Amino acid sequence: MREMTARQPRRSRRRVAAPAAALPRPVTGMDPEEQAERARQLRKTPAHHREHHVTRDYGHVKKDLVTILVVGAGVIGFIFGMSFYVQHYPW
Repeated sequence: MREMTARQPRRSRRRVAAPAAALPRPVTGMDPEEQAERARQLRKTPAHHREHHVTRDYGHVKKDLVTILVVGAGVIGFIFGMSFYVQHYPW
């Protein structure tokens, strides 16, 4: 008979707003005041991923939706037109 192993607790995910490479690191040889000023400057600069997301252009999506709307309306119009044609001119 096989023994059941105890359930292992799930590891929690690492929740960090920025990747580890983007976090400011202390620089050796700098005064604490200089380090604080450098940290302030780094915090003021916007993150690249946020800036990229805000300036993303979605014009192609609108164009695609209009194309789908036009083609769909054409198909439905063709179906209705053919149904009326077949009703008035049967085989």
